Amino acid sequence: MDSGAFTQRVTFEKLTQDYDEIGNPVEEWKPFKRAYAYMNGLSGKEYWEAAVLNAENTVDFVCRWKKFFDSMDTRNYRIIWKGKKFNIKTIDNVQFRNDIVKIRAVCSDE
Repeated sequence: MDSGAFTQRVTFEKLTQDYDEIGNPVEEWKPFKRAYAYMNGLSGKEYWEAAVLNAENTVDFVCRWKKFFDSMDTRNYRIIWKGKKFNIKTIDNVQFRNDIVKIRAVCSDE
């Protein structure tokens, strides 16, 4: 893997449970970790399959594997890239080699 390919800085946010000043439970997204990644848009068959589900704004983020990826899930984490929010759909530790991680995410900004 070419180390020069990972040029885009992304932030992973975690959904936290907290309480406001009067004790009501609130959910809040807080920065969790930062990493460098490169992105691939969908093309060909993948794009058209996503279009059927109205998910054509899907992007694959590819990062070097770090230990924290093993504890991440798709419901409590999201990606911020260039001010846009991406909801994570899948996290793939490619071939379980702990080398690269491929994260498929959908832009949630309208």
